[in-house]
Amino acid sequence: MINPEFKRNLWLQFSLHRLIAMPAILALVFFTLSLANDNWPGGVPLDSVALILFAGIVCLWGTRNASNTVIEEVRDKTWDQQRMSALDPWTMTWGKLFGATAFNWYGGILCLVVFAIAALVREHSMTLSSGLTLVALGILMHAATIALNLHLMRSDMRAVQRGGIAWAVVLIAVIFAPPFRAAPDASVLWWGQPFAYSSFLLASTVFFAAVAVFAAWRSMNSALQITTIPWAWPLACCLLAAYVAGFSGGVGLLWIGLLFSIAMTYVALFTEENDIALWQRVVARAKSGNWHGLFHNLPIWPTTLVLSFCLALLLQFSGGLELPFKLRVTAASLSFLALTLALMLLRDCCVYLFFAFSGKNKRVGATTILYLAIINGLLPFLSKVMGLDSLAIFFMPLHIGNGWLMLGIAALHALLALALLGWRWRQQALKDELPAVA
Repeated sequence: MINPEFKRNLWLQFSLHRLIAMPAILALVFFTLSLANDNWPGGVPLDSVALILFAGIVCLWGTRNASNTVIEEVRDKTWDQQRMSALDPWTMTWGKLFGATAFNWYGGILCLVVFAIAALVREHSMTLSSGLTLVALGILMHAATIALNLHLMRSDMRAVQRGGIAWAVVLIAVIFAPPFRAAPDASVLWWGQPFAYSSFLLASTVFFAAVAVFAAWRSMNSALQITTIPWAWPLACCLLAAYVAGFSGGVGLLWIGLLFSIAMTYVALFTEENDIALWQRVVARAKSGNWHGLFHNLPIWPTTLVLSFCLALLLQFSGGLELPFKLRVTAASLSFLALTLALMLLRDCCVYLFFAFSGKNKRVGATTILYLAIINGLLPFLSKVMGLDSLAIFFMPLHIGNGWLMLGIAALHALLALALLGWRWRQQALKDELPAVA
């Protein structure tokens, strides 16, 4: 039986007018450009035009439609009905992923057919790999948009209602997308092995598309209130680190993993729900020894926080002097840098939870960023201007040459933040007990 969600989206996407208009308009565009190229040699080749049209129809317009498949459900107040339906998360995921963008794929496939024919006429050798790469890129952008909107829905429903995060996916794709075409003999050195550029680009795009589809499915589980153990987030961090480290032949793998774990902890921390009621459930399950329930209620950001400390300890005991990038720091400081970064990450997480547990501040993320900017930027700069170098080092220990002092100050920061968080936790616990006593 056909997926009901997919079928519903097909009915919404297609009409007789749309079925006729898409190929008619594309045919008119290609016919006009072919005549223009005949009359004015040196014009834009048809395969390049087909490539541009595919990017516009599938990657831009399709990403917007993929984003709207969640946004419109929220705006029309039908999302709760979706959650109460009998559809499982995977059925719902691929029904929205390919149903909401079906019309875009209809136009995109037509563009790919023209691209393949024009490329073969021009004896372009990368026709098949180029077409498959474009398809994988479209799926990657659509799935990433759905995953991010579903994840954001858990903590900031207003952001989803205002238009979601499709713009961020498009922006990241534009900034980080590698060149689509390269010389026929171009190759990529990855983990010490040479690979043909076109094949490597296709494999990389397919890999990230599969990760994005998996992320969309996991986010759909959370959106449908189906609890899962948060193992996928640290696994994704390790996979990304291994992929990036391959370009340096594995040099600095642990450092790359540490930086990815820190970045992913911040991303998840600022986009997840972190109210005190959630953490009270986590603590209650920990006290009762219900580890299964604890992991099902645990947000995903503590997993990469723990991963960052594991990688920092590995770097500490292995020396960690092999960096994949240049950094102006002494060897004595470098050996303690990883643990210092992990402790400062712990401090920042405690600062965020300190404001989140108050229950009054609705802009927890903005407030945390403001105070962290003051602590890490304004206060060290002010201390430097006033000639108080020791105070500047206390606020920002990363630039000093003494490794033990750097680690000690970072540990002190973390202990102070944990103490403040513990005080806020006890205050909120007392407030919860007062009504019960009364």
